[in-house]
Amino acid sequence: MPATRRSPAERTLAAASRVDLLHILQRGGSHTVGALARATGLHENTTREHLARLVHDGYAVRAPEERTVRGRPRMLYRAASADDARHDPIAMGRLEESIAHVALTKVLISGFGRDLGPTREAARSAGRALTAPGGALEPPLDGDRPADDDRSPAAEQRQLDALEGHLDRLGFDPERDDDTLRVDLWRCPFLELARERPDVVCSVHLGLASGVLEAAGGPLAADRLRPFVGREHCVLELRRDRPGLVDVDLSEARP
Repeated sequence: MPATRRSPAERTLAAASRVDLLHILQRGGSHTVGALARATGLHENTTREHLARLVHDGYAVRAPEERTVRGRPRMLYRAASADDARHDPIAMGRLEESIAHVALTKVLISGFGRDLGPTREAARSAGRALTAPGGALEPPLDGDRPADDDRSPAAEQRQLDALEGHLDRLGFDPERDDDTLRVDLWRCPFLELARERPDVVCSVHLGLASGVLEAAGGPLAADRLRPFVGREHCVLELRRDRPGLVDVDLSEARP
């Protein structure tokens, strides 16, 4: 499959400095350019340029400070909210993508240059924690979670739907095959990081998939992730009621 061009959203969130700024904004509150520059260590002019890009693409909102005294009000920046995007499906999609991207980026970057012990195991645990109840990427699920011993086709379908929807929202362009319990991932939002450290990045993604399946409840679990079987093509394999250690299979990875 030919390489895909990065979307405007991917280009906006590709800069680590913009991700850092957006992470601060997503913590809440309104911030001045000066405060954000001090928090990130960036020059104010650089900070202002990054903020302008985030505002233009719908990830942040710029508004004048409300003042009760005379003088020119300062401009304040905050993260775009669901209320801002409520009547704009495209903006809502950007908002969901930005929250997911920042959360995943922080986890991925934290794994570089640190002694995490068994790297793949730590990365899988970090990915699973993102989709656990209360995690930054907890999947929205319809209806009640089935009982733990529910191995019905309905529970399996619920898991597959939840996994596909979550991977789609994160930008993986998933294509699932229910018969073979295989999900082809045609686009990686973290391609550069994944090529450099597939043991970290792909293990986080495998843990994330495991967490979604566990949260949905049912007979399916993530079995293994085969990264880069093609230029930007990875394969996630699921299993049904078969115990085993999930892992990232790097044997077929292409540089």
